[in-house]
Amino acid sequence: MIAPKYSFCTLFDRNYASRGLALYHSLRRHCGGDFQLTVLCMDEDVRTALSALDLPQVRLWQVEDIGDKELLALHGVRPMREFCWTCPGPLMLALLAEGGAGSVVSYLDADLAFFSDIRPVYDELGDKDILIHGHNFAPSYAFHEKLSGTFNVGVIAVRNSDQGLACLSRWRSQNIEMCVLDLEQGYCGDQKYLDEWPSLYPGLMILRHVGGGVAPWNMDAHTVTERNGQVMIDDAPLIFFHYHALRVVLGGLWPRWGAIPSIGYDANRAVRRLIYQPYICALRRAHRDLARVGLRPSSLKMPWRQLPGFIRRSQFVIG
Repeated sequence: MIAPKYSFCTLFDRNYASRGLALYHSLRRHCGGDFQLTVLCMDEDVRTALSALDLPQVRLWQVEDIGDKELLALHGVRPMREFCWTCPGPLMLALLAEGGAGSVVSYLDADLAFFSDIRPVYDELGDKDILIHGHNFAPSYAFHEKLSGTFNVGVIAVRNSDQGLACLSRWRSQNIEMCVLDLEQGYCGDQKYLDEWPSLYPGLMILRHVGGGVAPWNMDAHTVTERNGQVMIDDAPLIFFHYHALRVVLGGLWPRWGAIPSIGYDANRAVRRLIYQPYICALRRAHRDLARVGLRPSSLKMPWRQLPGFIRRSQFVIG
């Protein structure tokens, strides 16, 4: 059997299920048929629903399938959010062991979506061992770097090589020991551990493509346009966007959904129209697919009455 060109993995529970399904469909659009997505199902509801959907190119794993006894011992002990942050390292190590020497596995956060071919990301990895991307904070949000770290865990690509395995093994051990959100003590889940990677691993690449790692915290530094149906970031195609802190307000089985793009960050009209509106439509379709097989995820819905008045007027996006 010929291995797929791209080996991706992600993880989510029922509350992120519509996001995970939207991620999958974006990969299908832009990677065609040459990938495999391993989904670590963080609860039985997700496993049952995705099994019923029987998605091409998707393989379902549970925590037991990783084969990591120390990780399994934390299952049901750590809060779900912290346990999810603990899993990417062990998951990637298991997939690299399966893929063999030289194979590459990429972890994807479930709240990403792809807008164009991922090939430029892999071109930058080249024959190196590790690829990560920076937060690249816009000046107005630069103060976040001290608390959240220089790099974001949204996309991490690692090769089965001495350096790649050493990096993931160390990260796994750090997260097994401590994986909490305690900004005052310097902990931001699994993320701030990445700050030391460039000094430890000569085989590491930091993504340079302006269309990768685009997120609410760096949009102010870019111009968003559309060219021949392709969303552009400055003069480059948008590759992937990280929908951090998006909150659905009007959801469920409504014919149109409404959402706040990102609590705590601004989004101009072009960003709302070209980046957020299509994603809200994708979430709505994913929610309906999941509901059809018995899963009704919350989509991290936020009650309308809890929203500040200025957000209701200026930041609400219908999709």
